[in-house]
Amino acid sequence: MELIAPLSENEIAQRSYHLFRVVMKAPVFLAYSQEMKWEASRLALHGAYKWDKFLPWVGDPQDILTFLGHHFDLVGRGGRNQHVPIQNALRALVHAPGPATIEALGRFDPTQPSFVRGICHVFQDDKPFRLHKAALFFLPLIGDRWFNTPHPIMEPDQMRSLCMDWASVVERIEHTYDVQKAILAVLLRMINSPHWCPHIVPENWRLLEYFTLVPDDDAPLRSCLDNPELVDAIKDVEHPDALVLWLVILCWKHEELIPQVQEQLETVMKEIVPGDSRSYLDMCLLVVDSRLKKAKDALQRDTNQWSTDPAANALRTKIDHLQLAKVSLVALRGN
Repeated sequence: MELIAPLSENEIAQRSYHLFRVVMKAPVFLAYSQEMKWEASRLALHGAYKWDKFLPWVGDPQDILTFLGHHFDLVGRGGRNQHVPIQNALRALVHAPGPATIEALGRFDPTQPSFVRGICHVFQDDKPFRLHKAALFFLPLIGDRWFNTPHPIMEPDQMRSLCMDWASVVERIEHTYDVQKAILAVLLRMINSPHWCPHIVPENWRLLEYFTLVPDDDAPLRSCLDNPELVDAIKDVEHPDALVLWLVILCWKHEELIPQVQEQLETVMKEIVPGDSRSYLDMCLLVVDSRLKKAKDALQRDTNQWSTDPAANALRTKIDHLQLAKVSLVALRGN
């Protein structure tokens, strides 16, 4: 302890992560069983990722993925509580993933049955908050492989349960800027999937109000905008905000829509209130004005006028996008 005490949290985390990689590559022999190796790896990884800051950067994540897969297997066999090891592994993967991490995750198959069961397990209500938070940030990293599939990777009741558990986590966590981005990354992929869209908890459609955080080149949003079947699907959602917010997004991106979706937008506006689309457009304008006022107030209240920090820049971008959305809505509404 005398040797460890002078070390900073950063040094402890870095050395623990290095030790984890050494342990994972160490051979197993008679005096050093496989279980002893796993226990050593758990201790080392916990030393690296138990902190709230100074989390070591993960280059090649293969050791972490192997570790995570093993502990998901243990969960499937009904072994002892694996919350902390899984939480540490997920935190390692979501902490500022570099190109090597993204590439390795692209090669990895997250649709394996044991991995699917593991992710569903960690979202269940009885799990610790820190585990839920790590899982919330991890899901976007495998989102394309989970939601953008020609065939569903789960049974309908499993998809419904995960959507409900995900919604519960989303409701209980503070919606900071990074959380909002993670939420949208998953929600947009769910929306664009014919397998997942019917199972979205109706209340979660309100999360589309964060749409101005999405960058212009966001692939999941682009897929949604180019999907001509989506408008009809959203019309059937049993939540009033779903169609309002989606129409606001379509108006916001009106000039970028494919002709078929532009025609759908104009048709839907007329269908919502037969013979008079102005009433519904007025509702959309109220939503945009409300969001615009909220963003301007936040910029004036929470940031310095000349600040260039990410939060201030994000608010300015949000304001610009909302103003463009308002212009599009007013143009569609006419005089």
